[in-house]
Amino acid sequence: MAHILRMADLSDGLPLVVSHVREHGPTSLHEHDFAELVIVLAGSGEHFSEDASYRIIAGDAFMVTQAHGYRDTDGLELVNILFDPKGLGLPLQEARKLPGYHAFFALEPRYRKRHGFRSILHLTLQELGSISGLVTELETELRRRSSGYEFMAETLLLQLIGRLARAYQGMHAVETRELIRLGTVLSHMEKHYTERLRLADLSRMAHLSQSSLQRSFRAIMGHSPMDYLIRLRLLRAADLLRAGELTITETAYQVGFSDSNYFSRQFRRVMACSPREFARRERSRT
Repeated sequence: MAHILRMADLSDGLPLVVSHVREHGPTSLHEHDFAELVIVLAGSGEHFSEDASYRIIAGDAFMVTQAHGYRDTDGLELVNILFDPKGLGLPLQEARKLPGYHAFFALEPRYRKRHGFRSILHLTLQELGSISGLVTELETELRRRSSGYEFMAETLLLQLIGRLARAYQGMHAVETRELIRLGTVLSHMEKHYTERLRLADLSRMAHLSQSSLQRSFRAIMGHSPMDYLIRLRLLRAADLLRAGELTITETAYQVGFSDSNYFSRQFRRVMACSPREFARRERSRT
């Protein structure tokens, strides 16, 4: 059974920790309740999960989303960036418009479970040097805790996320191109979720047939493109309902639904309550 690490045990304040391990030895299988970004700075080793193992080398960067560990390490030096995205409240709206953001942070970890590390990001020496510099600045801010360090640390983390998204978008491996295509679809949905989006248009954007897009999207995201779009609209609707400034009908139209009754049925299907019940419950918490 994997040991569980919790952010509350690692941080006494800001839910963001940088762990720079210069001589990383073997570790047992463990999991955690936070996001973990790994950047390999030097050496090599074997990264393993409950169902697979992969060789990692200097320049590799990847997100960890399941129980994992390390073995057979040889001069392995890496940085673990541990953070709670919800706890930090990072403004990722613009980042989510980048195909590389979706590909690296959402799609690749899911894809990896089926295809190994063939789609992993491998940084060039120049990219690794640039990103290592950001990590060093972030580590320094968190260690010194000077005035305003929370703001500076979050800003550096956002820069790091942006650099990694761009780097992934610049890769040319076959598996990576597939994820970038899906990332392009996801980023288009993020930008235009209020508009009428058709599967045929999304398929042309991804350079895939409609059936191929349906199959790849469902395999990685767990939903069809159209169902994902509905869920995206509902998440935005939930934010508006929390704000309490619009009626149910106005909220439906604001997020791209043309029929408020259909909106209410979909909201209940996904959220397990009606929009009105959701709004009432959220207001009672304030």
